Amino acid sequence: MNQGSVRVAVVARGEVARSGLAAMLEEAARVKQSTVFRPEEFTTASPEDAVQLLILSCDVVVMWCVNGSGTGEEAWAARLAEVVRRNGVRVLLVLPGAEVRRAASGAVVPCDGILDQDALTVHGLEEALRKSVEGTQPAPAARAPRRERRTVGERAGFPGRQLTERERRVLELVVEGLSNRQIGQALDVSEHVAKRTVAIVLSKLDCPNRTQAAAVALREGLVRLGPDEALGA
Repeated sequence: MNQGSVRVAVVARGEVARSGLAAMLEEAARVKQSTVFRPEEFTTASPEDAVQLLILSCDVVVMWCVNGSGTGEEAWAARLAEVVRRNGVRVLLVLPGAEVRRAASGAVVPCDGILDQDALTVHGLEEALRKSVEGTQPAPAARAPRRERRTVGERAGFPGRQLTERERRVLELVVEGLSNRQIGQALDVSEHVAKRTVAIVLSKLDCPNRTQAAAVALREGLVRLGPDEALGA
């Protein structure tokens, strides 16, 4: 991983935790940029915009939680972790020491690594970021999945078919067969932003690839086609 190549988002309830993590990230040489969110942004009636902003702003999200089970006041963490990981964002949990030990049982929020709040250092955080991005961070045992037929987005309270105007436009360009680079040029955004937005669209449609997303879009009338396209010209 190149120096200054990782974008990190922090989600923490307390001001001290947010400020402390932000200060550590400022010192971490590998961090390109960092953004800070409050859990309350993801517990509103319509959290889709906040979730999308987080996904677009980072490669790794660091969640500071008081427990690792994703229950009670930390239920937001389990819901958010499921959605962002599905969109290719890594998740690091920062837990109290007692919770770190308890997490070994596997009853933990879906994540790619766990850090001890009581022993956290800049070096330790930086190493965890490096390992999570490289895929070498030992992940905790996963909880047994709940047997539900709804999509991850629906379980998390983020409806799968509710596309923003930009997402709908991106879907139209996917249907037209444009690459991420071409989509970025069409929307005057970077290829990276285009790639992330395509990933969000695929997740909301619960599709594993662009071909299936295009098929769903056409079948469900999610895109606006011009006269020539509608006639198959």
